[in-house]
Order: sequence, then structure tokens, then C-alpha cells
Amino acid sequence: MRAMIAMTMLALAGCTQSTSTSGPPPELRGGQMSPVPAFNGGGEGWSIDITSTGGGAHDASLVWASGSQHNDFKLFYRGQPADAPSTLIVLSGEMRAGGALRPVIVEIKREPCRDDAGASFMHSVSVTAEGVVPGTSQMRGCGHLAMR
Repeated sequence: MRAMIAMTMLALAGCTQSTSTSGPPPELRGGQMSPVPAFNGGGEGWSIDITSTGGGAHDASLVWASGSQHNDFKLFYRGQPADAPSTLIVLSGEMRAGGALRPVIVEIKREPCRDDAGASFMHSVSVTAEGVVPGTSQMRGCGHLAMR
């Protein structure tokens, strides 16, 4: 009997499920495969660089105020919004600015875009961050999306 219990315990030992996770829970990580492996873009006086880190998560670096302000933060891809066109990619997260966490939404849209210098791009980008840039909550520009 003892041998039977030991064999049963050994068999079950390989079937246990670990509940330990590292990092934020899936609903905060995004959990979706992101269509953004890398992106860099910007507009007058600002720029953004985004790099996928896997699982729908991204490292982002935003520079604004003509380079005098800089912030590194995380963005997450949470899937395609139900009512959004297929040409739109939405990433969201939070950044610390002015002593508080501020919501950030980055929208990358596949459409022709020209910057102020007349250069052509395949994507437009808008970054919405309330309370970050005085006088506006949205920065608009153009950029390059890396393709898989």
C-alpha cells in the first residue's frame, strides 16, 4: 500500500500547476502578440521609440519639449479595439510626469504621412498624455513601423 501511495504521489508531482508568475498579471501585460516589433517616430519637438519585449509589452522612450524632457515607460498591446479600423494599432500604459502617473495612449495608423520637412512615411502616430505637455494633450507626427 505504501508503495502505491508513493507511486501515485510521484505521478501527480509532475502534474502540478505552478501559480507563481513574474511581473504583472496577464491583464496588465496585455497578453496579446503585438503587431509592433519596433517603432520610431515623432513630430515637431518630440519623438518616440517603442520596442516589443514580448507578451504584448513594450519599452517606450518619449522625448518632448525639443529634447529637454525625457521619460521611459511601458506600453501594452491589448488587442484590436472592436470598432477600430484594421489600419489602427493602439498601445496604452502609464508614465510618471509631474509627480503623478499619467495615462498614455499611442495610436499608430497605416496611412501616408509627411513630416514638416516633406519626408514621406508609411505611418502616422499620435501620443495622448494628459498633463505632460502644457497646452495640449496630444502630439501628432509620422514614423516607421518595423515589419515582421
